[in-house]
Amino acid sequence: MEEKQTSNEQAAGKRLSKRAVILTFCIAAAVLLAAGAVVLIFAWDRNSASGAAENNPSGAVLVQENQKWKDYTYSVYDDGTATLTGYTGKDTLVRVPDEVNGYPVTTIGLGCFNQADDPTMEEIMLPESVTHFEAHAFGNAKKLKSITIPEGTTVIEMGTFVYCSALEEVHIPDSVTEIGEGAFSYCRALTEIDLPASLKTVGDYAFSTCTALQSVTIPEGTESIGMCAFEGCTSLAAVTLPDTVKTIGEYTFNMCESLSEIDLPSGMTTIPNGIFNNCVALKKVMLPENLESIGEAAFYYCEGLQSLKLPETLKNIGAYAFCHCIAMKEIKIPDSVDTLGEYVFADCTGLTKAELSKGLTSIPSYTFAQCESLQSITLHEGIEKIGVCAFVSCTSMTEIQVPKSVTSLDAYAFSGITGLKTVTVPDSVEEIGEGLLAYSTNVTVNCDKGSVIDEYCGANSIATSYMD
Repeated sequence: MEEKQTSNEQAAGKRLSKRAVILTFCIAAAVLLAAGAVVLIFAWDRNSASGAAENNPSGAVLVQENQKWKDYTYSVYDDGTATLTGYTGKDTLVRVPDEVNGYPVTTIGLGCFNQADDPTMEEIMLPESVTHFEAHAFGNAKKLKSITIPEGTTVIEMGTFVYCSALEEVHIPDSVTEIGEGAFSYCRALTEIDLPASLKTVGDYAFSTCTALQSVTIPEGTESIGMCAFEGCTSLAAVTLPDTVKTIGEYTFNMCESLSEIDLPSGMTTIPNGIFNNCVALKKVMLPENLESIGEAAFYYCEGLQSLKLPETLKNIGAYAFCHCIAMKEIKIPDSVDTLGEYVFADCTGLTKAELSKGLTSIPSYTFAQCESLQSITLHEGIEKIGVCAFVSCTSMTEIQVPKSVTSLDAYAFSGITGLKTVTVPDSVEEIGEGLLAYSTNVTVNCDKGSVIDEYCGANSIATSYMD
């Protein structure tokens, strides 16, 4: 018997060490997402060689290309307009012409002002005739500090200013409705941005890794904000979102380390995956009243988050949603919630009290793993299964009452609870996983004589007391 128990404890040790590996999953995911942004942006860089498009943004057809005018190359289209496709000058102040050889300049072409190798341009003045920018138009203009985008421009295209690492000042006109994918990504000197009232869409990665950006006000009328739009904006402390925003992408504010509070738009029904992942300073979040779903890793590693009121409309909470929210003291899950993901509150080391939804039928694996301050929890009737390591290492718990609706207790569900004195298990439990109470060395199981749990305890030298 002693050998068997030793074997079980060794297995438990392996399982618990495996937990540490699994708990690093979200960090790895965050790193990969960040890496994904870099890969995407370098892809823009590789494809940013200047050249003429077959059609300009107005749909006109190319009729001449590789034409020369002073320090510029340009292309001509059948609507009589020109697109600048390259610049070889070394001026610090660049005044873009409004026409070249009699053709009005309307478009800055793909990678036209890319100065990755020998940057000199610090300021650029654009004529009113320019209203279109092709992808990466100013990408890698590493000394560019200031630019005014002409009135009439409607879209700031993908990667337009990517890696403009000295860019401090941008004037965006009220005609702009869309900021494209990665448009200002890696503009590390940009401290503020005044977004126009006309704006409708902020694209994926639009301002990612703008590490000096301190505050952002999304204007009323904006409808969508893309994935990772402000990812890695480590100085971003204040964000204002209007109620007109209906869609926010995954990992939008990932690794915004200075963000301390935020009110989410009232029309949102879903909080996307990883939206506040690694926002370590986040303390206060106002959730929309009609919220139905909280995505995976939505508040992962929000170390400053102390409390959160979950609305009665909420139905599901994704895996890792509040993992490592170490400042959180209490949480009440409304009865409307019928689904929890794995690791939802894992490693919430400051959590002392948790009130579960009466609508739950299972406690998933690792739900409260390593919640070392959790003192008590009420498991409601209706729960049928308690998952693998659901309460592993909740060292402050002294008593657990398993409801009569439970039929399955998975492996290591109550393991490593060193303060546990009593567990009451009904005879409804038919399946018991290995190491159920491993390392919970001072526990007595209160059960019915001859029940499955009674036999388990006898086989594993666990003390029992019998119900009346």
